[in-house]
Amino acid sequence: MKKRILTIAVMAMLVLALTGCWAGEIGVTTVFNSDGSGTRTIVLDVMDDTLSTDPIINLDDPDQEEGKGAIVNDYHITGGLIAIQTWLEDNAPEFITVEDATVDGYHRYFTMTYSWDDFDDFLAKYEMLVDLSPSMDWDDFTAEERPTLTIEGLYKKTLTFTETKIIVEASLDWAIDGIWNSIYDAADLAGFVTKADISVLSGYTVEIGDDKIEELAYYDADALEGDGVTTGVRIQVESDSFTLSSNFTNTGMIVGTIVVVVAILGAAVFFVLKAKK
Repeated sequence: MKKRILTIAVMAMLVLALTGCWAGEIGVTTVFNSDGSGTRTIVLDVMDDTLSTDPIINLDDPDQEEGKGAIVNDYHITGGLIAIQTWLEDNAPEFITVEDATVDGYHRYFTMTYSWDDFDDFLAKYEMLVDLSPSMDWDDFTAEERPTLTIEGLYKKTLTFTETKIIVEASLDWAIDGIWNSIYDAADLAGFVTKADISVLSGYTVEIGDDKIEELAYYDADALEGDGVTTGVRIQVESDSFTLSSNFTNTGMIVGTIVVVVAILGAAVFFVLKAKK
């Protein structure tokens, strides 16, 4: 009897080892205009096993040579993965638009967007997002860790935007923490999964004019896993900081200068002609 129980326990552990949840991959795309206004789009990509007739292959073992189990995510969200959409709609700040969830193959995408009129507005909304976290506060971060935008030049402007990974992740914590504490069900993974395991910054993009920086996740067959022995890992966003500069012709300043010059020349001509009379 004891032997049978032990066998069942071992089989159960084997099943757990061969299946598991995969972190939702978050992509953040930011677009700035020349006046500092812009839009940010946040996309949470979750692989939904209910959308696939076949087991979803583990991304750390694409050739299935290491015995890593299939990805199972829907089971770990109370109400299924689509419940994430409802939670976001019910809890996102008013300035955020929660788009309808979309599906591509077995990927389910949850998208949020927000815009700002200028960089001060961007910072105000950023601060609100960070402060929504139950464990972090805007004042916890130094000036060097907070995002900055500098605008230099008169007729030719140079915009430079800098942002750190740590503050980006802090601005997302309100959603991650809420999902973790409200609808995530660790179930048979209890004790093995923490809030930090359910999501990862997987893509970061900034666009200013025609210039762009981008860092996306990729699979590295030679990278070592945590055990220092097994190879093959999906590499997520690794940079600690991001900076992008772009140049713009300040058309408004040029036009304004021309108008002023023309007005001055016109006035000069007027007084010259008047003096001759």
